[in-house]
Amino acid sequence: MPKLPSKEDLMPVEKQNATQRIAEGKPFWMFCASQWQECTCEGKVRWGNKRTWMVIEPELGQTQITVKCSIKDLPDNVPGDDGKHCECWMFPNSAFFQRSNPGIRLISGAGDTQENSVLSCESLEADARSGTDCGAQMWSASEAFCSEAWTPQANANAGARAMTFESMRQLMRVWVEPRFRGNYDRLYNKSGWIERAFVNYYAGIPAGRHTRMTEELVRSVHLFSSTPIVVVHFGFTTAESWTPEEFPRLVLLNAAPIPVTAGRSFNFNKLRAMMLSRAVVGVQLDSDQFVAPGVDRVFQRTAEEVTKDYPMPILPAHFLDWGPSGEGPGGVGALLWNRYCPAMKEGKCKWQTQRWGHAHPTWTFWATPFLGRWLRRNFRDESLPDEGPKKGLRVIDVKEDEDLLNVGTWEEGGTKQWCKFDMTDPTEFDTLFKKQSSDNAGNKKCIAGMCGDVTGDKRYHKQGVAKVFYTAHHAVDPDQTKKYLKILQEKGADHSMAPPILYHGRFYKTGEELKKAVPDLTCLI
Repeated sequence: MPKLPSKEDLMPVEKQNATQRIAEGKPFWMFCASQWQECTCEGKVRWGNKRTWMVIEPELGQTQITVKCSIKDLPDNVPGDDGKHCECWMFPNSAFFQRSNPGIRLISGAGDTQENSVLSCESLEADARSGTDCGAQMWSASEAFCSEAWTPQANANAGARAMTFESMRQLMRVWVEPRFRGNYDRLYNKSGWIERAFVNYYAGIPAGRHTRMTEELVRSVHLFSSTPIVVVHFGFTTAESWTPEEFPRLVLLNAAPIPVTAGRSFNFNKLRAMMLSRAVVGVQLDSDQFVAPGVDRVFQRTAEEVTKDYPMPILPAHFLDWGPSGEGPGGVGALLWNRYCPAMKEGKCKWQTQRWGHAHPTWTFWATPFLGRWLRRNFRDESLPDEGPKKGLRVIDVKEDEDLLNVGTWEEGGTKQWCKFDMTDPTEFDTLFKKQSSDNAGNKKCIAGMCGDVTGDKRYHKQGVAKVFYTAHHAVDPDQTKKYLKILQEKGADHSMAPPILYHGRFYKTGEELKKAVPDLTCLI
Protein backbone atom coordinates (compact mmCIF):
# COMPACT_ATOMS: atom_id res chain seq x y z
CA MET A 1 0.00 0.00 0.00
CA PRO A 2 1.36 3.49 -0.84
CA LYS A 3 2.71 5.59 1.98
CA LEU A 4 0.76 8.52 3.33
CA PRO A 5 1.30 11.58 1.15
CA SER A 6 3.95 14.00 2.34
CA LYS A 7 3.34 17.63 3.21
CA GLU A 8 4.46 18.57 -0.27
CA ASP A 9 2.05 16.06 -1.76
CA LEU A 10 -0.85 17.68 0.07
CA MET A 11 -0.39 20.93 -1.84
CA PRO A 12 -3.17 21.97 -4.23
CA VAL A 13 -3.17 20.36 -7.68
CA GLU A 14 -2.06 23.56 -9.41
CA LYS A 15 1.00 23.81 -7.11
CA GLN A 16 2.22 20.24 -7.55
CA ASN A 17 3.77 20.49 -11.02
CA ALA A 18 2.07 17.23 -11.95
CA THR A 19 3.94 17.05 -15.26
CA GLN A 20 7.26 17.00 -13.42
CA ARG A 21 6.06 14.43 -10.90
CA ILE A 22 4.83 12.18 -13.71
CA ALA A 23 8.19 12.47 -15.44
CA GLU A 24 9.84 11.43 -12.16
CA GLY A 25 7.39 8.54 -11.71
CA LYS A 26 6.01 10.06 -8.52
CA PRO A 27 2.34 9.90 -7.50
CA PHE A 28 0.26 13.06 -7.50
CA TRP A 29 -3.25 14.24 -6.67
CA MET A 30 -5.68 14.23 -9.60
CA PHE A 31 -9.22 15.61 -9.65
CA CYS A 32 -11.77 12.82 -9.24
CA ALA A 33 -15.26 14.14 -8.45
CA SER A 34 -17.11 17.33 -7.58
CA GLN A 35 -19.16 17.80 -4.46
CA TRP A 36 -22.30 15.60 -4.44
CA GLN A 37 -20.65 13.07 -6.77
CA GLU A 38 -18.79 9.83 -5.99
CA CYS A 39 -15.12 9.00 -6.47
CA THR A 40 -13.68 5.52 -6.96
CA CYS A 41 -9.90 5.40 -6.70
CA GLU A 42 -7.20 2.73 -6.50
CA GLY A 43 -5.47 4.30 -3.54
CA LYS A 44 -6.17 7.21 -1.24
CA VAL A 45 -8.78 9.92 -1.73
CA ARG A 46 -8.68 13.40 -0.28
CA TRP A 47 -11.68 15.65 0.31
CA GLY A 48 -11.68 19.41 0.63
CA ASN A 49 -10.32 22.35 -1.32
CA LYS A 50 -7.25 24.56 -1.57
CA ARG A 51 -5.07 23.82 1.49
CA THR A 52 -7.69 22.15 3.67
CA TRP A 53 -7.95 18.41 3.10
CA MET A 54 -9.09 15.21 4.75
CA VAL A 55 -7.24 12.09 3.51
CA ILE A 56 -9.29 8.88 3.36
CA GLU A 57 -7.50 5.51 3.23
CA PRO A 58 -8.82 2.25 1.74
CA GLU A 59 -9.83 -0.33 4.31
CA LEU A 60 -7.13 -2.70 5.50
CA GLY A 61 -6.34 -5.23 2.78
CA GLN A 62 -8.16 -3.24 0.09
CA THR A 63 -6.58 -1.19 -2.69
CA GLN A 64 -9.74 0.44 -4.04
CA ILE A 65 -11.92 2.96 -2.25
CA THR A 66 -15.24 4.62 -3.11
CA VAL A 67 -16.09 7.89 -1.42
CA LYS A 68 -19.30 9.92 -1.52
CA CYS A 69 -17.94 13.44 -1.91
CA SER A 70 -20.65 15.17 0.08
CA ILE A 71 -21.05 17.06 3.32
CA LYS A 72 -23.81 14.57 4.07
CA ASP A 73 -21.22 11.81 4.28
CA LEU A 74 -17.98 13.66 5.09
CA PRO A 75 -17.06 16.53 7.42
CA ASP A 76 -17.63 20.03 6.06
CA ASN A 77 -13.97 20.89 6.37
CA VAL A 78 -14.27 24.09 4.29
CA PRO A 79 -17.63 25.57 5.37
CA GLY A 80 -19.36 27.67 2.75
CA ASP A 81 -16.98 26.61 -0.05
CA ASP A 82 -18.93 25.17 -3.00
CA GLY A 83 -15.65 24.13 -4.60
CA LYS A 84 -15.07 21.20 -2.26
CA HIS A 85 -14.24 18.06 -4.20
CA CYS A 86 -12.41 14.73 -4.14
CA GLU A 87 -9.00 13.99 -5.59
CA CYS A 88 -7.35 10.63 -6.20
CA TRP A 89 -3.75 9.76 -5.22
CA MET A 90 -2.64 8.64 -8.67
CA PHE A 91 0.38 6.62 -9.77
CA PRO A 92 1.26 7.72 -13.32
CA ASN A 93 2.49 4.34 -14.58
CA SER A 94 -0.51 2.40 -13.34
CA ALA A 95 -3.21 0.81 -15.49
CA PHE A 96 -5.75 2.80 -13.48
CA PHE A 97 -4.15 6.06 -14.62
CA GLN A 98 -4.28 4.91 -18.23
CA ARG A 99 -8.02 4.18 -17.87
CA SER A 100 -8.79 7.64 -16.50
CA ASN A 101 -10.57 10.32 -18.49
CA PRO A 102 -7.98 12.17 -20.65
CA GLY A 103 -9.94 15.38 -20.10
CA ILE A 104 -9.45 15.14 -16.34
CA ARG A 105 -5.77 14.41 -16.87
CA LEU A 106 -5.58 17.59 -18.96
CA ILE A 107 -7.18 19.91 -16.40
CA SER A 108 -5.12 18.28 -13.62
CA GLY A 109 -1.88 19.14 -15.40
CA ALA A 110 -1.20 15.44 -15.99
CA GLY A 111 -0.53 15.69 -19.70
CA ASP A 112 -2.36 16.23 -22.99
CA THR A 113 -2.65 12.97 -24.87
CA GLN A 114 -3.39 13.03 -28.60
CA GLU A 115 -4.26 9.35 -28.68
CA ASN A 116 -7.96 8.87 -29.49
CA SER A 117 -8.48 12.65 -29.60
CA VAL A 118 -11.40 13.36 -31.93
CA LEU A 119 -12.13 17.04 -31.33
CA SER A 120 -10.10 20.14 -30.54
CA CYS A 121 -10.11 23.83 -31.33
CA GLU A 122 -7.64 23.12 -34.14
CA SER A 123 -9.95 20.55 -35.76
CA LEU A 124 -12.96 22.84 -35.32
CA GLU A 125 -11.18 25.68 -37.09
CA ALA A 126 -10.10 23.33 -39.89
CA ASP A 127 -13.71 22.12 -40.26
CA ALA A 128 -14.85 25.74 -40.51
CA ARG A 129 -12.53 26.22 -43.48
CA SER A 130 -14.04 23.19 -45.25
CA GLY A 131 -16.90 25.33 -46.56
CA THR A 132 -19.71 23.17 -45.12
CA ASP A 133 -22.70 24.61 -43.29
CA CYS A 134 -22.06 22.24 -40.37
CA GLY A 135 -18.46 23.37 -39.99
CA ALA A 136 -19.39 27.06 -40.23
CA GLN A 137 -22.14 26.80 -37.62
CA MET A 138 -19.96 24.83 -35.21
CA TRP A 139 -17.15 27.40 -35.49
CA SER A 140 -19.65 30.17 -34.82
CA ALA A 141 -20.59 28.26 -31.65
CA SER A 142 -17.04 27.60 -30.50
CA GLU A 143 -14.92 30.52 -31.71
CA ALA A 144 -15.15 32.38 -28.39
CA PHE A 145 -13.91 29.22 -26.64
CA CYS A 146 -11.11 28.61 -29.11
CA SER A 147 -9.72 31.85 -30.51
CA GLU A 148 -8.08 34.67 -28.63
CA ALA A 149 -8.75 36.74 -31.75
CA TRP A 150 -12.51 36.48 -31.15
CA THR A 151 -13.92 39.97 -30.74
CA PRO A 152 -16.66 40.37 -28.12
CA GLN A 153 -19.93 41.60 -29.54
CA ALA A 154 -21.89 44.50 -28.09
CA ASN A 155 -22.67 44.04 -24.39
CA ALA A 156 -20.40 40.97 -24.30
CA ASN A 157 -17.75 42.22 -21.91
CA ALA A 158 -16.53 39.59 -19.47
CA GLY A 159 -17.44 39.97 -15.80
CA ALA A 160 -15.52 39.39 -12.60
CA ARG A 161 -16.38 35.67 -12.48
CA ALA A 162 -15.43 34.90 -16.07
CA MET A 163 -13.68 31.62 -16.70
CA THR A 164 -10.19 31.91 -18.12
CA PHE A 165 -9.65 31.53 -21.84
CA GLU A 166 -7.34 28.57 -21.20
CA SER A 167 -9.99 26.69 -19.23
CA MET A 168 -12.68 27.44 -21.84
CA ARG A 169 -10.38 26.18 -24.58
CA GLN A 170 -9.75 22.94 -22.69
CA LEU A 171 -13.50 22.35 -22.55
CA MET A 172 -13.57 21.91 -26.34
CA ARG A 173 -11.39 18.76 -26.28
CA VAL A 174 -12.95 15.31 -26.79
CA TRP A 175 -11.49 11.80 -26.80
CA VAL A 176 -13.24 8.61 -27.84
CA GLU A 177 -13.08 5.81 -25.28
CA PRO A 178 -10.57 3.37 -26.86
CA ARG A 179 -12.80 0.28 -26.87
CA PHE A 180 -15.49 2.25 -28.74
CA ARG A 181 -13.13 3.57 -31.40
CA GLY A 182 -14.54 1.11 -33.94
CA ASN A 183 -18.10 2.32 -33.33
CA TYR A 184 -16.94 5.92 -33.70
CA ASP A 185 -15.17 5.24 -37.00
CA ARG A 186 -18.22 3.40 -38.35
CA LEU A 187 -20.92 5.84 -37.23
CA TYR A 188 -19.20 9.21 -37.71
CA ASN A 189 -18.29 10.56 -41.15
CA LYS A 190 -14.80 11.64 -42.21
CA SER A 191 -15.54 15.23 -41.13
CA GLY A 192 -16.30 14.10 -37.58
CA TRP A 193 -20.09 14.49 -37.72
CA ILE A 194 -22.80 11.94 -37.00
CA GLU A 195 -25.99 12.27 -39.03
CA ARG A 196 -28.51 11.56 -36.26
CA ALA A 197 -27.92 10.72 -32.62
CA PHE A 198 -29.36 10.67 -29.16
CA VAL A 199 -26.93 12.53 -26.90
CA ASN A 200 -26.44 11.92 -23.18
CA TYR A 201 -24.04 13.39 -20.63
CA TYR A 202 -23.06 11.80 -17.33
CA ALA A 203 -20.43 11.29 -14.65
CA GLY A 204 -20.58 8.38 -12.25
CA ILE A 205 -18.49 5.65 -10.72
CA PRO A 206 -18.46 2.44 -12.81
CA ALA A 207 -20.63 0.43 -10.38
CA GLY A 208 -22.80 3.34 -9.25
CA ARG A 209 -26.50 3.94 -9.71
CA HIS A 210 -26.01 6.78 -12.17
CA THR A 211 -23.93 4.54 -14.42
CA ARG A 212 -26.56 1.80 -14.17
CA MET A 213 -29.28 4.29 -15.09
CA THR A 214 -27.26 5.39 -18.11
CA GLU A 215 -26.75 1.77 -19.13
CA GLU A 216 -30.50 1.12 -19.12
CA LEU A 217 -31.00 4.25 -21.23
CA VAL A 218 -28.44 2.95 -23.74
CA ARG A 219 -30.14 -0.45 -23.69
CA SER A 220 -33.54 1.11 -24.42
CA VAL A 221 -32.09 2.90 -27.46
CA HIS A 222 -30.78 -0.40 -28.78
CA LEU A 223 -34.17 -2.05 -28.20
CA PHE A 224 -36.54 0.54 -29.59
CA SER A 225 -34.55 2.73 -31.99
CA SER A 226 -32.31 2.33 -35.01
CA THR A 227 -30.41 5.54 -34.18
CA PRO A 228 -26.97 5.72 -32.48
CA ILE A 229 -26.52 7.18 -29.01
CA VAL A 230 -23.52 9.33 -28.09
CA VAL A 231 -22.69 9.35 -24.39
CA VAL A 232 -20.32 12.14 -23.34
CA HIS A 233 -18.60 11.12 -20.13
CA PHE A 234 -17.38 13.87 -17.78
CA GLY A 235 -16.35 11.58 -14.93
CA PHE A 236 -13.14 9.88 -13.81
CA THR A 237 -13.43 6.40 -15.36
CA THR A 238 -16.05 4.66 -17.47
CA ALA A 239 -17.74 1.31 -16.88
CA GLU A 240 -15.54 -1.37 -18.44
CA SER A 241 -18.59 -3.65 -18.62
CA TRP A 242 -19.93 -1.55 -21.49
CA THR A 243 -18.75 -3.13 -24.73
CA PRO A 244 -19.23 -2.40 -28.44
CA GLU A 245 -20.40 -5.98 -28.89
CA GLU A 246 -23.36 -5.42 -26.56
CA PHE A 247 -23.96 -1.85 -27.70
CA PRO A 248 -22.97 -1.54 -31.38
CA ARG A 249 -24.65 1.87 -31.73
CA LEU A 250 -23.06 3.44 -28.65
CA VAL A 251 -20.27 5.98 -29.05
CA LEU A 252 -18.63 6.72 -25.70
CA LEU A 253 -16.71 9.99 -25.56
CA ASN A 254 -14.59 11.54 -22.80
CA ALA A 255 -14.29 15.23 -22.01
CA ALA A 256 -13.16 17.35 -19.08
CA PRO A 257 -15.83 18.47 -16.61
CA ILE A 258 -16.31 22.16 -15.93
CA PRO A 259 -13.62 23.06 -13.37
CA VAL A 260 -14.88 23.25 -9.78
CA THR A 261 -13.13 26.63 -9.49
CA ALA A 262 -15.59 28.00 -12.07
CA GLY A 263 -18.54 27.68 -9.70
CA ARG A 264 -20.94 26.54 -12.43
CA SER A 265 -23.51 23.76 -12.36
CA PHE A 266 -22.41 20.35 -13.60
CA ASN A 267 -25.58 20.36 -15.70
CA PHE A 268 -24.16 22.94 -18.10
CA ASN A 269 -22.23 19.96 -19.43
CA LYS A 270 -25.54 19.05 -21.11
CA LEU A 271 -25.17 21.95 -23.53
CA ARG A 272 -21.50 21.10 -23.99
CA ALA A 273 -22.41 17.51 -24.86
CA MET A 274 -24.91 18.73 -27.43
CA MET A 275 -22.16 20.79 -29.08
CA LEU A 276 -19.28 18.34 -28.72
CA SER A 277 -21.22 15.35 -30.07
CA ARG A 278 -21.45 17.08 -33.46
CA ALA A 279 -24.81 15.55 -34.33
CA VAL A 280 -26.39 16.97 -37.48
CA VAL A 281 -29.75 16.20 -35.86
CA GLY A 282 -29.81 15.47 -32.14
CA VAL A 283 -32.19 14.46 -29.36
CA GLN A 284 -30.87 15.03 -25.84
CA LEU A 285 -31.59 12.39 -23.21
CA ASP A 286 -30.79 12.50 -19.50
CA SER A 287 -29.56 9.41 -17.68
CA ASP A 288 -32.88 9.15 -15.81
CA GLN A 289 -34.77 8.53 -19.04
CA PHE A 290 -35.50 5.61 -21.33
CA VAL A 291 -36.92 5.59 -24.85
CA ALA A 292 -39.91 3.69 -26.22
CA PRO A 293 -41.15 2.57 -29.66
CA GLY A 294 -41.79 5.42 -32.07
CA VAL A 295 -39.13 7.75 -30.65
CA ASP A 296 -37.20 7.91 -33.94
CA ARG A 297 -40.01 10.03 -35.40
CA VAL A 298 -38.67 12.94 -33.34
CA PHE A 299 -35.55 13.16 -35.52
CA GLN A 300 -37.41 13.85 -38.75
CA ARG A 301 -39.68 16.38 -37.08
CA THR A 302 -36.64 18.10 -35.55
CA ALA A 303 -34.98 18.33 -38.97
CA GLU A 304 -38.16 19.94 -40.30
CA GLU A 305 -38.51 22.47 -37.47
CA VAL A 306 -34.95 23.51 -36.51
CA THR A 307 -33.65 25.17 -39.65
CA LYS A 308 -31.61 28.09 -40.91
CA ASP A 309 -34.73 30.21 -40.40
CA TYR A 310 -35.38 28.87 -36.86
CA PRO A 311 -31.90 28.16 -35.50
CA MET A 312 -32.55 27.25 -31.90
CA PRO A 313 -33.29 24.10 -29.90
CA ILE A 314 -36.88 23.10 -29.19
CA LEU A 315 -37.90 21.95 -25.71
CA PRO A 316 -40.98 19.92 -24.75
CA ALA A 317 -43.52 21.73 -22.61
CA HIS A 318 -42.89 21.30 -18.90
CA PHE A 319 -45.58 19.40 -17.02
CA LEU A 320 -45.88 22.45 -14.73
CA ASP A 321 -46.35 25.99 -15.95
CA TRP A 322 -43.47 27.54 -14.02
CA GLY A 323 -43.72 31.27 -13.47
CA PRO A 324 -42.49 33.95 -11.08
CA SER A 325 -44.43 32.47 -8.17
CA GLY A 326 -43.50 28.85 -8.88
CA GLU A 327 -41.33 26.90 -6.46
CA GLY A 328 -39.41 25.01 -9.12
CA PRO A 329 -36.81 25.88 -11.76
CA GLY A 330 -36.69 29.58 -12.41
CA GLY A 331 -39.22 30.11 -9.62
CA VAL A 332 -39.42 32.35 -6.57
CA GLY A 333 -36.40 34.56 -6.23
CA ALA A 334 -34.95 33.73 -9.64
CA LEU A 335 -33.50 36.91 -11.09
CA LEU A 336 -34.52 35.95 -14.62
CA TRP A 337 -38.14 36.88 -13.87
CA ASN A 338 -37.11 40.49 -13.21
CA ARG A 339 -36.26 40.69 -16.90
CA TYR A 340 -39.00 38.65 -18.56
CA CYS A 341 -41.88 39.21 -16.17
CA PRO A 342 -41.41 42.58 -14.42
CA ALA A 343 -45.10 42.69 -13.47
CA MET A 344 -44.55 39.39 -11.59
CA LYS A 345 -48.00 38.14 -12.51
CA GLU A 346 -48.75 34.73 -13.95
CA GLY A 347 -49.82 34.89 -17.60
CA LYS A 348 -48.65 38.50 -17.98
CA CYS A 349 -44.94 37.95 -18.59
CA LYS A 350 -44.44 40.35 -21.49
CA TRP A 351 -41.06 39.07 -22.67
CA GLN A 352 -41.62 35.36 -22.03
CA THR A 353 -42.29 34.03 -25.53
CA GLN A 354 -43.15 30.42 -24.70
CA ARG A 355 -44.27 28.30 -21.76
CA TRP A 356 -41.48 27.04 -19.50
CA GLY A 357 -39.84 24.15 -21.34
CA HIS A 358 -38.37 20.96 -19.93
CA ALA A 359 -34.63 20.58 -20.49
CA HIS A 360 -34.84 17.67 -22.94
CA PRO A 361 -34.13 19.63 -26.12
CA THR A 362 -33.83 18.52 -29.71
CA TRP A 363 -31.74 20.45 -32.21
CA THR A 364 -29.92 20.44 -35.54
CA PHE A 365 -26.51 21.83 -36.41
CA TRP A 366 -28.22 25.14 -37.18
CA ALA A 367 -28.78 25.56 -33.44
CA THR A 368 -25.17 25.01 -32.35
CA PRO A 369 -24.42 28.77 -32.39
CA PHE A 370 -27.32 29.24 -29.95
CA LEU A 371 -25.77 26.66 -27.59
CA GLY A 372 -22.31 28.19 -27.84
CA ARG A 373 -23.61 31.72 -27.45
CA TRP A 374 -25.49 31.04 -24.22
CA LEU A 375 -22.75 28.90 -22.71
CA ARG A 376 -20.28 31.64 -23.57
CA ARG A 377 -22.42 34.29 -21.93
CA ASN A 378 -22.58 32.27 -18.75
CA PHE A 379 -18.95 31.16 -18.71
CA ARG A 380 -17.68 34.68 -19.44
CA ASP A 381 -20.03 36.24 -16.88
CA GLU A 382 -21.64 38.51 -19.47
CA SER A 383 -24.75 40.59 -18.80
CA LEU A 384 -27.86 41.27 -20.84
CA PRO A 385 -28.39 45.04 -20.89
CA ASP A 386 -31.22 47.12 -19.44
CA GLU A 387 -33.80 47.84 -22.12
CA GLY A 388 -36.21 50.20 -20.37
CA PRO A 389 -38.69 48.15 -18.36
CA LYS A 390 -36.88 45.00 -19.48
CA LYS A 391 -34.31 44.74 -16.70
CA GLY A 392 -30.68 43.76 -17.18
CA LEU A 393 -29.64 40.22 -16.30
CA ARG A 394 -26.24 38.88 -15.35
CA VAL A 395 -26.14 35.54 -17.16
CA ILE A 396 -24.17 33.82 -14.39
CA ASP A 397 -27.30 34.35 -12.26
CA VAL A 398 -29.06 31.89 -14.58
CA LYS A 399 -27.82 28.93 -12.61
CA GLU A 400 -29.04 25.75 -14.31
CA ASP A 401 -29.20 24.26 -17.79
CA GLU A 402 -33.00 24.33 -17.95
CA ASP A 403 -33.12 27.96 -16.88
CA LEU A 404 -30.52 28.93 -19.48
CA LEU A 405 -32.30 27.10 -22.30
CA ASN A 406 -35.53 28.90 -21.45
CA VAL A 407 -33.86 32.30 -21.10
CA GLY A 408 -32.10 31.84 -24.44
CA THR A 409 -35.36 30.81 -26.12
CA TRP A 410 -37.25 33.84 -24.79
CA GLU A 411 -34.42 36.29 -25.43
CA GLU A 412 -34.21 35.20 -29.06
CA GLY A 413 -37.98 35.10 -29.61
CA GLY A 414 -38.49 31.33 -29.74
CA THR A 415 -42.09 30.23 -30.15
CA LYS A 416 -41.89 26.51 -30.93
CA GLN A 417 -42.47 23.85 -28.30
CA TRP A 418 -42.87 20.10 -28.43
CA CYS A 419 -45.82 18.27 -26.96
CA LYS A 420 -44.89 16.33 -23.83
CA PHE A 421 -42.79 13.49 -25.31
CA ASP A 422 -40.88 12.99 -22.03
CA MET A 423 -43.40 11.41 -19.69
CA THR A 424 -42.94 12.62 -16.11
CA ASP A 425 -42.46 9.12 -14.63
CA PRO A 426 -42.18 5.53 -15.91
CA THR A 427 -45.52 4.71 -14.28
CA GLU A 428 -47.23 6.94 -16.88
CA PHE A 429 -46.61 4.09 -19.34
CA ASP A 430 -49.02 1.89 -17.39
CA THR A 431 -51.78 3.75 -19.24
CA LEU A 432 -50.51 2.33 -22.57
CA PHE A 433 -50.46 -1.17 -21.11
CA LYS A 434 -54.06 -1.14 -19.87
CA LYS A 435 -56.99 -2.38 -21.92
CA GLN A 436 -58.61 0.61 -23.60
CA SER A 437 -61.84 0.89 -25.57
CA SER A 438 -62.47 1.55 -29.25
CA ASP A 439 -65.35 3.41 -30.85
CA ASN A 440 -67.24 2.34 -33.99
CA ALA A 441 -64.65 4.05 -36.17
CA GLY A 442 -61.81 2.11 -34.56
CA ASN A 443 -60.46 5.06 -32.60
CA LYS A 444 -58.83 4.13 -29.28
CA LYS A 445 -60.34 5.84 -26.25
CA CYS A 446 -58.61 6.11 -22.89
CA ILE A 447 -60.77 4.70 -20.11
CA ALA A 448 -58.14 3.38 -17.71
CA GLY A 449 -55.01 4.89 -16.24
CA MET A 450 -53.85 8.51 -16.40
CA CYS A 451 -56.04 9.67 -19.28
CA GLY A 452 -55.81 13.43 -18.76
CA ASP A 453 -53.69 15.90 -20.72
CA VAL A 454 -50.74 17.77 -19.32
CA THR A 455 -52.33 20.75 -17.57
CA GLY A 456 -52.83 23.78 -19.80
CA ASP A 457 -51.90 27.38 -19.10
CA LYS A 458 -53.49 30.79 -19.61
CA ARG A 459 -51.42 31.89 -22.57
CA TYR A 460 -49.75 29.22 -24.70
CA HIS A 461 -51.58 25.90 -24.36
CA LYS A 462 -55.03 26.81 -23.11
CA GLN A 463 -56.52 23.42 -24.03
CA GLY A 464 -53.75 21.39 -22.41
CA VAL A 465 -50.68 19.64 -23.82
CA ALA A 466 -50.75 16.28 -25.59
CA LYS A 467 -48.87 13.36 -24.02
CA VAL A 468 -46.52 11.49 -26.34
CA PHE A 469 -45.13 8.23 -24.97
CA TYR A 470 -41.74 8.33 -26.69
CA THR A 471 -39.55 8.67 -23.58
CA ALA A 472 -39.93 8.37 -19.82
CA HIS A 473 -38.33 10.74 -17.34
CA HIS A 474 -37.48 10.17 -13.65
CA ALA A 475 -36.35 6.61 -14.40
CA VAL A 476 -34.10 6.66 -11.33
CA ASP A 477 -34.44 2.99 -10.38
CA PRO A 478 -32.51 0.81 -12.87
CA ASP A 479 -34.35 -2.33 -11.77
CA GLN A 480 -37.71 -0.67 -12.36
CA THR A 481 -36.50 0.50 -15.77
CA LYS A 482 -35.56 -3.08 -16.70
CA LYS A 483 -39.12 -4.17 -15.93
CA TYR A 484 -40.65 -1.44 -18.08
CA LEU A 485 -38.33 -2.22 -20.99
CA LYS A 486 -39.37 -5.87 -20.80
CA ILE A 487 -43.07 -4.96 -20.82
CA LEU A 488 -42.55 -2.59 -23.75
CA GLN A 489 -40.87 -5.42 -25.67
CA GLU A 490 -43.66 -7.88 -24.88
CA LYS A 491 -46.51 -5.44 -25.62
CA GLY A 492 -44.83 -4.32 -28.80
CA ALA A 493 -44.37 -7.89 -29.99
CA ASP A 494 -48.04 -8.85 -29.53
CA HIS A 495 -49.36 -5.40 -30.58
CA SER A 496 -51.40 -5.10 -27.39
CA MET A 497 -50.23 -1.59 -26.53
CA ALA A 498 -52.27 1.56 -27.14
CA PRO A 499 -50.97 4.06 -29.74
CA PRO A 500 -48.29 6.42 -28.34
CA ILE A 501 -50.05 9.81 -28.49
CA LEU A 502 -52.85 10.78 -26.10
CA TYR A 503 -54.89 13.98 -26.23
CA HIS A 504 -58.36 14.78 -24.88
CA GLY A 505 -58.88 11.11 -24.00
CA ARG A 506 -58.14 9.72 -27.47
CA PHE A 507 -55.06 7.84 -28.67
CA TYR A 508 -53.34 8.66 -31.98
CA LYS A 509 -50.76 6.70 -33.93
CA THR A 510 -48.82 9.64 -35.35
CA GLY A 511 -48.44 13.38 -35.02
CA GLU A 512 -49.97 13.80 -38.46
CA GLU A 513 -53.09 11.95 -37.33
CA LEU A 514 -53.35 14.14 -34.23
CA LYS A 515 -52.85 17.34 -36.21
CA LYS A 516 -55.53 16.33 -38.69
CA ALA A 517 -57.99 15.74 -35.84
CA VAL A 518 -56.93 18.88 -33.94
CA PRO A 519 -55.84 21.52 -36.50
CA ASP A 520 -55.33 24.21 -33.86
CA LEU A 521 -52.94 22.08 -31.77
CA THR A 522 -50.53 24.45 -30.00
CA CYS A 523 -47.61 22.05 -29.45
CA LEU A 524 -45.51 20.28 -32.07
CA ILE A 525 -45.19 16.55 -32.63
